[in-house]
Amino acid sequence: MSDPVPFDPFSEPPPRRPGWRRMLEHPLFHLALLAATFVTTTIAGGLAFTPGGGPLRGGRFADGLPFSIPLLTILGVHELGHYLMCRRYGLAATLPYFLPSPFLNLIGTFGALIRIKEPIRAKRELFDVGVAGPLAGFFATLPFLWYGVSRPRPTTTLPGTSTILFDYPLIVRLAQKWTHVGPYTSAAVHEHPTFMAAWFGLFVTCLNLLPLGQLDGGHVLRAAVGRKQPWVSAAVLALAVVAGIVGSAVWAVFSVVAVAIMGLAHPPVADDERPLDFGRTLVAFCCVAVFLLCFSLVPIRQI
Repeated sequence: MSDPVPFDPFSEPPPRRPGWRRMLEHPLFHLALLAATFVTTTIAGGLAFTPGGGPLRGGRFADGLPFSIPLLTILGVHELGHYLMCRRYGLAATLPYFLPSPFLNLIGTFGALIRIKEPIRAKRELFDVGVAGPLAGFFATLPFLWYGVSRPRPTTTLPGTSTILFDYPLIVRLAQKWTHVGPYTSAAVHEHPTFMAAWFGLFVTCLNLLPLGQLDGGHVLRAAVGRKQPWVSAAVLALAVVAGIVGSAVWAVFSVVAVAIMGLAHPPVADDERPLDFGRTLVAFCCVAVFLLCFSLVPIRQI
């Protein structure tokens, strides 16, 4: 047991965080954001993906629950993966912030995030914190994908103008095969709302695994290749722009905005020159595989 520190009446008190910052990090504030996001995603899910249409079209609020509950679970597990890994390494981090969206004709949320309040200085910590979120979110998505992919509602009408169609990445096509429902496309069915929650979960995982700046994929890339990271990220950014030209603008716009906000180069760590150990190298290749399973050149299109 250490000796008590003597009281010094002339010492300066420790700095206090501003009141607004303490409020923004209070658990009740996080809970309020989660509650608001639950409402917006439930309304949006009912409006977009259920026959009842939710309360905005004369249906019930509960119509959107098969969409909102899986989606918030996937987003929450992703952020908890980061948070718990920060706790493991003693890194100060906030609880997850869920971000409600007023655009109820989309999915009702801008996603979720945590804020890591101190620099990550070791490669092992950087890698583990980076991979924990997307891998946890990916595996949390799979049960909802398996459930929802086998429950489409056939449509007898051709898609009209201004119809939004969703392309299916490889993991969805594998799920169709393994659940023996046969291949179908977004133009031929009305997707189950739980399937759509899983689809957006896969899409978010793919976006986060882009190896740019301080995205999750950027953390993984910096830990894997060290000082070569900016050059690899520059090549990825160029590919994203090409994908935006020949496919969907989503990849180009998201990549350019992410780089504009966070920069292309990831901050270095103290042991940048030390190679990644064998086990984590295998996990890095698993992240590449997950990215490819979740990737679609044109994820969303309007006809």
